Amino acid sequence: MINYFIRERVNRRVYQLSDALGRRISYLRVSVADSCNLRCVYCMPASGVRFTRHGEMMSPQEIGMIVGAAASIGTTAVRLTGGEPLTRTDIVEIAAEVSSVPGVTDVPISTNGIFLKGMAGQLHGAGVTRANVSVDSLKPERFSSITRGGDIHRVLEGMREAADAGIRPVKMNTVLMKGVNDDELAELTRFALENSYPLRFIEMMPLTSNVSFQPELFLPAMRAKAILEKDFRLSPSYSKNGYGPAVYYNVEGYDTPVGFITPLSGNFCDRCNRVRITSTGRLRMCLFGDSMVDLVSVIREGGGIGDVARLIRECIAFKPEKHHLDIGKTSSETLEAMSQIGG
Repeated sequence: MINYFIRERVNRRVYQLSDALGRRISYLRVSVADSCNLRCVYCMPASGVRFTRHGEMMSPQEIGMIVGAAASIGTTAVRLTGGEPLTRTDIVEIAAEVSSVPGVTDVPISTNGIFLKGMAGQLHGAGVTRANVSVDSLKPERFSSITRGGDIHRVLEGMREAADAGIRPVKMNTVLMKGVNDDELAELTRFALENSYPLRFIEMMPLTSNVSFQPELFLPAMRAKAILEKDFRLSPSYSKNGYGPAVYYNVEGYDTPVGFITPLSGNFCDRCNRVRITSTGRLRMCLFGDSMVDLVSVIREGGGIGDVARLIRECIAFKPEKHHLDIGKTSSETLEAMSQIGG
């Protein structure tokens, strides 16, 4: 009955969800867990943060209803993220719930890759379409240091398994860190290109947990691009490469692009097409904005998909024009660790 209702709304949709600035909101990021098995230096303190208890998180059915509400008013892509989404034992059920919603045509997942090996086939079978995997270094000791315990060999095995299972593309995300991994940008790029993994370099963003050292590690994306151009010939790519904010470049001699995400050096808020749902079912209109609206309570108090859809529509009208990040300055007091909402 729920899927029938959503399907009817999708079939006769005469509007699309837009904010007050006319930005079409077609992309939903759902944090299914704020817990993580790693402690990446740019993401959270070594001691970690308070994670949400399992009983406080949304159930697969509640996630499906919220996604259904969003799909009924224009959402087509739903990314499963975290924290680390694969720490949830019911992640395959969640993926199946989301992918079955009429109108949702793309279900990517963001992961640190540690648990991909052995799960990739199930995820693809449940409807996961593509994956973004964090790879900040290919050097085992350095990777372990950055992630505080991660095993790069296990991550790379998981990426290969995911691609073989049909999850494509598998993209690599690399956070740029001056004096940490800037000496292996060419090596990371060559590895990604030779394995057909689209690579995105991401500027390190300030959080309350890293704001004291973020300025000294900050490496502008265009400086990274200049480093790469010593070894590769790059040209702007004008093809569509997914829903993200990355600016992509073609690399001579290869079919796989390289992208740069510039939240600080090149604000892209004017083309933002996304909102986020926390693991506790709260709608967050901006990654670095602290305003949140409780959606899951509507469901738990007996509301239906239509009620949730109306609340989402009302809230989108107040989506901020832009974030107010700067080097060494965060604009969110509630976002201590990126794992809390998944970037």
